[in-house]
Amino acid sequence: VLSLITVMTDTLVYSIQWQQVIINPNALFQSFWYYLKSALTEDLVFRGAILYLLIRKLGAIKAIVISSIIFGAYHWFSYGMFNGEVKIIALIYVLLLTGLIGASWAYTYHKTQSIIMPLGMHTGSNFAMSLFFQNNPYGEMIFSQVSRVEINEWINLFYLLTKAVLLPLLVVVIVNHSTKFEDKT
Repeated sequence: VLSLITVMTDTLVYSIQWQQVIINPNALFQSFWYYLKSALTEDLVFRGAILYLLIRKLGAIKAIVISSIIFGAYHWFSYGMFNGEVKIIALIYVLLLTGLIGASWAYTYHKTQSIIMPLGMHTGSNFAMSLFFQNNPYGEMIFSQVSRVEINEWINLFYLLTKAVLLPLLVVVIVNHSTKFEDKT
């Protein structure tokens, strides 16, 4: 749901015009399967192993911070950011974006003592974004961008940083709310 809200806000901020593409159910299933496998692999490594071990050694807060930094830095390589010209600002942004969302999923794992909820969030986020945006190996599965208005770079930076911070905060709020509800039942 949060990913779809992101698509809606991006559509408003950048005045994106969308065109529906011919939907291929088989490709949609393959895409979902791909994102489930990739999220499962990452979640087993970063939350199932690294975070779990760090929590036992260092406590939850330090473990969440360290595992999130590692998760963010890992995405430099999975996004191929060292292939060609290295852009420092892009590296910082990816570390911040993926590190913070990784922190919210690590917090979710710690709070629920289960990998299921963060795995669902991770898979759902990656899959939902692939429905609208280019995302290798799958992307623009339902809609394709026809046009997009570029905005002032400072406004764009503010928007991107706000999005990078607010989405993980919303995840934490949702997790806190849902676990409080579970505690009462």
